[in-house]
Amino acid sequence: MRPWLGEVATLARFGSVGGAATLVHIAVAGLVLWIWPTLSPFIANLVAFLAAFQVSLWGHRRFTFRKAGRGDRFFVLALAGFALNNGVLGTLIAATPIDGFLAIVIATFTVPLLMYVAARFWAFA
Repeated sequence: MRPWLGEVATLARFGSVGGAATLVHIAVAGLVLWIWPTLSPFIANLVAFLAAFQVSLWGHRRFTFRKAGRGDRFFVLALAGFALNNGVLGTLIAATPIDGFLAIVIATFTVPLLMYVAARFWAFA
């Protein structure tokens, strides 16, 4: 198989795992805010991130990259993505009329491509 075809397959697997983790993130955030509607969206986002991280690490180890990689590096990478996610979330809440849950959804979809590049060439290199 040509090297670029293998990379496309890896990217597709990354997208599948990332999609599952994103769905977990959004579902957990929605559930947390439904149970505790007055809770800060940042706390809900943190709880959702921690749940989604487990899905993401397991999926990328078992399915995307098919190797253990460096869990510590992946956690650092995930924290950087979470920081970016929270920056977008904070900007949306402060500068727009978008509510907490919708802001979490928008923020959650901004990070994936950057995460792929960093995971591929640093955490799972």
